[in-house]
Amino acid sequence: MLRKTSSPTFELFDDDTERRGFAFFKDRTLAEISGYFPSDFWERLVPLAAFHEPALKHASIALASLHERFEKGDRSILKSNKDIAEGGFALQQYNKAIRCLITPRGGNQKPALDTSLVACVLFACFETLRGHHGSALSHIHSGTQILTQMNDREREHGGDDNHQQMCVPLETLVVLFTRLDHQKVQVSSHVGAGARPENIYTNFIRACYQLLGTRPMLLAQGKPNAHPGFNPDIPVVFKSLEEARNSLDYQWTLYLQKAVNFHYLSHLREGTESQEHRDANVDRSHFRAIFEKWMTAYQGFLDRNVASMNSKSLQGAMVVKIHAKFAAMHLELGTFQMLHDPMCWDKSLSVFEDLVDLAAAVIDAQNAADEKRLQKPVFQLDHSIIGPLFTVSHKCRDPYLRRKAISMLYSAPRQEGVWDSILTARVCERIMNLEEEGLGEVKTAADVPEWRRIIDIQVAFDLEARRGEIKFLRLHSDARQSVIDVFEW
Repeated sequence: MLRKTSSPTFELFDDDTERRGFAFFKDRTLAEISGYFPSDFWERLVPLAAFHEPALKHASIALASLHERFEKGDRSILKSNKDIAEGGFALQQYNKAIRCLITPRGGNQKPALDTSLVACVLFACFETLRGHHGSALSHIHSGTQILTQMNDREREHGGDDNHQQMCVPLETLVVLFTRLDHQKVQVSSHVGAGARPENIYTNFIRACYQLLGTRPMLLAQGKPNAHPGFNPDIPVVFKSLEEARNSLDYQWTLYLQKAVNFHYLSHLREGTESQEHRDANVDRSHFRAIFEKWMTAYQGFLDRNVASMNSKSLQGAMVVKIHAKFAAMHLELGTFQMLHDPMCWDKSLSVFEDLVDLAAAVIDAQNAADEKRLQKPVFQLDHSIIGPLFTVSHKCRDPYLRRKAISMLYSAPRQEGVWDSILTARVCERIMNLEEEGLGEVKTAADVPEWRRIIDIQVAFDLEARRGEIKFLRLHSDARQSVIDVFEW
């Protein structure tokens, strides 16, 4: 375990380059990566852990090296397997971190649980920045598997495995990996035959209920969590933005678990009414009621506190509202309809408008608060606006809203976890062109007929070759037609 009271008696850094890298990590990377919300994990616990654990120190320095170049718009970080610029230094630090995990200090056979989980987070951030999204997802998956297996053991045998001795509290790691797991279940990490995983941004954004073999991390039902709101109870009015956000993440994770269980509904013939289908609708009604209660509690919090919020808190409040509206839209449409009826999204035009307006407000507020932000891309671990803007760009066929969402993805470069806004925009623009090609002037969503609409996509990017491949499905004569499209930029 990481020891809270220990103090190193050795020189922490091997040279000035490491010392400078760790200083950048503390001063810049930690402030950026936590996004719009205060984070004890990033602000206090990670620096403390990195100070005591060599593996986390080297992982932090490796991440800082790439982050500094990312902010400068240095695209050579995507080629960091080659010893060019500082890519060699970042990889050296990354490899040192891995070696320290393989051979822990003090002759221990394996690293402490919290060390391994924090390393998974830092490694995922590192791989994301250099464009290795499949590897990043693998690290996230490793962390969620560790926590899920630990949960299973505790349910079977009881006890807490001395978690109270951990430097990074287990409750903090559970909340963090629950959010990361939302990204994992949205982005499939399958790589096409013959593809090189390190160069490919694969199987772009498929809804959780479309992912066979992937499930959200199981929450420990009834187990208390020290983080306010991360439990089944919803108050009349939330006391803090953190409580509201945690509550939304908790309830959404429960819903995702149910949605994955209902995945097999996609194999039912359209119009088939089964007991499973009826049960799914009953469950959806249950979650709609929960989310309506959540919205009431959140609006009460905003009414009492929005006037006194600073700029960063206001941005966070808008992000939470975006995710709440996104969740409510999915609940309203329902899994069965979204899988079988590509026209159903036209019912959500007002929600799409709200998502675009709120995302624009987040970008404007962030730029206004930091004038230098106009020259620097955003890097944060949590997903905030890219995923919802992808849904608008992909599922909303209104030509104005669709183009506005794509334009925002292009004009405000940002990396949110495994989401890359520029790559997302390229995919969405290509999908839009494929759907509208040959239709003449598209004035409304109704001008894009059902048979032209793409219902499912898988995307592979070769970043160095600046080439992408989209495999998509369309409904054609009551059958699903698979088509592969290749594009370059």
